[in-house]
Amino acid sequence: MLNPLVSLCTGLLLLVVSVCATAQSWQPNQEAGARDQVSTWTRDVPDSPVKAFRGVVEVPHGPVPVLTAITAVDTFPEWIFQVQASEAVSGTGGERTYMRFNGIWPVSDRDVVLDNSVSQAPESGAVTLHSVNAEGARPPSDGYVRIPALDNRFVVTPLADGWTRVEFRTFVDPGGKVPVWLANLVATKAPLVTLEGLREQLEKPRFKNAGQDDLPAIFDGVRF
Repeated sequence: MLNPLVSLCTGLLLLVVSVCATAQSWQPNQEAGARDQVSTWTRDVPDSPVKAFRGVVEVPHGPVPVLTAITAVDTFPEWIFQVQASEAVSGTGGERTYMRFNGIWPVSDRDVVLDNSVSQAPESGAVTLHSVNAEGARPPSDGYVRIPALDNRFVVTPLADGWTRVEFRTFVDPGGKVPVWLANLVATKAPLVTLEGLREQLEKPRFKNAGQDDLPAIFDGVRF
């Protein structure tokens, strides 16, 4: 019979190795020179031409303005990478969104319907807005290719000094054949353009001065 202490040590070692492997799987693309600048990473995804991408930025605003901005569907074309049009699906209280994306030649324009959900970590107060493609929600629009898989997370964490940390993490399978150069362009530019755009949105009075009542119904129960 294996000594319990040996079992414990072995388990801890495996955990450390696993954590290290996970951490090393993200490859840095851009390192921020200041806390209000964007850092970005990518990592390979098995059997996918497009790498998963991740970006992090800290902003001098509380979490409520940030959450208000990232759920203002009418403004998505102003700041989210390659978004052409977006609309909240009526009657879902912010739980479903339809989006169209500009294709980059030679790839056609894409569209997707997203199911959105919200969770909050009780210890840190971090709020995660998780969006995944809603299969069969509606057929693709004429002239658009439906995105077969998309998994997107915004993690919004309040910091002790009144700032907020925003993490943006995405995996997308655009469907069809995607040139390697274009896949790499999307993975490196998307988190940078999106988070820089969000930072600019937060300087607008609509979001800078937002309060809890400005959040959509999907955030009912979230408190800071």
